[in-house]
Amino acid sequence: MEQGYNEEAAEQVELKLLRLNVYKLAVEYYYHRDQYNSDEMKFAIATEKAWEMMTQNQKDVVYMHTIQGFSFATIADLQGKDPSTISRTFSAACKKTQKKINE
Repeated sequence: MEQGYNEEAAEQVELKLLRLNVYKLAVEYYYHRDQYNSDEMKFAIATEKAWEMMTQNQKDVVYMHTIQGFSFATIADLQGKDPSTISRTFSAACKKTQKKINE
């Protein structure tokens, strides 16, 4: 048996770590989701459905603004776009969520 660096073993370890991170995030999400009241659950379901309808750029903008706390101007700088474009992108994503809430 060869000793030292084994590329296949390294790939397996990387895969296991990625899966562990996904598992941690999923467990945390479902743990908190179990605590939601009916209104919060309705909003969570609407958000999930709207997320599936969003473009990748809309998802990126929502994540950067809502989770990372970036301003539209900062996101615009990062994406090489005008801040008004980022604002419209965020607004369009929010409209998709609102539409799902109202269904």
